[in-house]
Amino acid sequence: MCGICGINSTVRRHSPAGAVAKMNAALSHRGPDDGGQFDGETCSIAMRRLSIIDLATGHQPIDNEDSSLTIVFNGEIYNFGALRTQLEKTGRHRFRTQSDTEVILHVYEDRGAETPMLLHGMFAFCVYDRRDNTMFLARDRFGEKPLYYSIQGGTLAFSSEIDSLLCWSEIPRRIDYEALYYLLHLGYIPPPLTLFEDVKQLPAGHWMRWGGGRLTVESFYEPVYEPDPYLQDERAAVEALRETLIRAVKDQMVADVPLGAFLSGGIDSSTIVAAMQQTSSRPVKTFTARFEYAPFDESPVARAVAEHLGSDHHEIVITNNGFDDEDLSRIVRHFGQPFLDSSAIPTYFVSREIRRNVTVALSGDGGDEIFAGYTFFANALSLDGLAWLPGRLLAAGSRTLDFASRIPFVQKLSGPRIARRAAQIARLPANMRPGVIEDLFDLDELLRTASPILRRRWENVSDRVTPEILDSVKHASRLRQLMHYRMKYSLAEDMLPKVDRMSMAASLEVRSPLLSAEVTDLAMRLPDKLLIKDGVKKFILREVGRPWLPDVVYSHPKMGFSIPLHMFQNEKYSRLCVRYVAENKSPIMTELFDRDALIKAVARGDRGQFVNASMSVRRASHQLWGLLQLGAWADHYAVSL
Repeated sequence: MCGICGINSTVRRHSPAGAVAKMNAALSHRGPDDGGQFDGETCSIAMRRLSIIDLATGHQPIDNEDSSLTIVFNGEIYNFGALRTQLEKTGRHRFRTQSDTEVILHVYEDRGAETPMLLHGMFAFCVYDRRDNTMFLARDRFGEKPLYYSIQGGTLAFSSEIDSLLCWSEIPRRIDYEALYYLLHLGYIPPPLTLFEDVKQLPAGHWMRWGGGRLTVESFYEPVYEPDPYLQDERAAVEALRETLIRAVKDQMVADVPLGAFLSGGIDSSTIVAAMQQTSSRPVKTFTARFEYAPFDESPVARAVAEHLGSDHHEIVITNNGFDDEDLSRIVRHFGQPFLDSSAIPTYFVSREIRRNVTVALSGDGGDEIFAGYTFFANALSLDGLAWLPGRLLAAGSRTLDFASRIPFVQKLSGPRIARRAAQIARLPANMRPGVIEDLFDLDELLRTASPILRRRWENVSDRVTPEILDSVKHASRLRQLMHYRMKYSLAEDMLPKVDRMSMAASLEVRSPLLSAEVTDLAMRLPDKLLIKDGVKKFILREVGRPWLPDVVYSHPKMGFSIPLHMFQNEKYSRLCVRYVAENKSPIMTELFDRDALIKAVARGDRGQFVNASMSVRRASHQLWGLLQLGAWADHYAVSL
């Protein structure tokens, strides 16, 4: 696990070595054990290393035999042993290390742009070809490892993190207005956009080639949803998935350093820990977050799972002491742009404590996206059913509920608000609904918050990403379409960045067996009836773990790894909101937003004040969280219009 960066120029004006050294230093948290840099006349590439495998000889960058190719790599390749055996049989390659990095390099020598398709694992890498001054970069299937880049005047710079990339002083720090629309409306920024106009993100499952001042970007992976006749039988499917998962877990437990696991008490992490214990002769080290706020605390369930499996269990207390400037700064720096999922807060604290015991931890990330575990899917399918009602009837119902919400005793009820919201969404076209079910600001709220300047900037911007992603799988079932949307955006732009940035901030490597190529390929061949059966979500994954796990895992309600954001809103939090939202002097906040709207957002979202039937406490607090992130980001990076 590492951080990588580099600069390649078509202009022979000066060596980029100094700039790359600064970029690499900014990645030291991702790789505190080692670092290396290759410097050529017009190209420099570098890395920081968290040593996991081949501790003695895995130093990077690594050259091939004739030093025509040089690689830097971030991630882990789980099938590198099999690939190495195949390469050795050809007799064309001589290995100097035991690392997966060198295997990638030799695969690239033989297969070129086909290389990413052959790799099973999480990765972002760059191969520099000294013969023609070109670079080939790639990012894994689902986006477990990040890769950002910027092109300025015939020069390309790349890095694992935006904060590192911005150490290259040539990059302007201007806001991207389209990205801002998506961030505030949908809650994420679709790649290749970032909130910086001149910084792009390589999408998951893509490679890019840079040479001669020209950039080529291609997709190498798109999921295929084709039910397998053999997997129609429930028993056969459960057994096939169980065997596949055990193999994936065993592959991902390979490490030359201490290893453990996240254990929340939910189906996903509990099943992973159970599979780990099946393959381990010693108790697996497990770690659970224990929240002071009882409704969000799953630690008793996790404790029961640990006792049942015999793991070496540790509980990490997440207090309600609030959120301070240091926490806010950490999130802004490591994400490089506003990140709207507040569970980044406990993710960092848990990762920091785990790192004191182990260097690698397995997690259950991806289970909800791959096996249909979110309530989102049931809600979206219900809205599809509601959409069959005549539009005029839905509009009339929405108006009636809106009027009723102003009646004093109704204002205390959530039912009318939920019903009105459902009627509004059901009126939208089918391919627009998934993007707005869990939006941050709806369009009316967004336009009321934006200044006339920003509204003009948004005149030609609309939610095109949701229809585009659904059109790409229009022949799949509706459930698979919804799962595809969540996989492409919620997983790739929320869940995985959260885990990567916050775990790497603590120098901890996190691996996700449920996102292994073998498991996901099998999951995409399953029939819908084994994903949701009789209203039970993630049915087949539940059946896989049933022989291993106690009944309490199946009887307690799904909670997810989240925090009660309003419980963190103490006086320190209030002062941060006033400083970065209500009184922020940056041009981003003063020119692009209505000042009165920002003041109202602070009053509404800070500890749930003035919230009524028109808005939930959760929605109000998360809207404020989003604006707080935006204001802090604009200040930290001195972003311009």
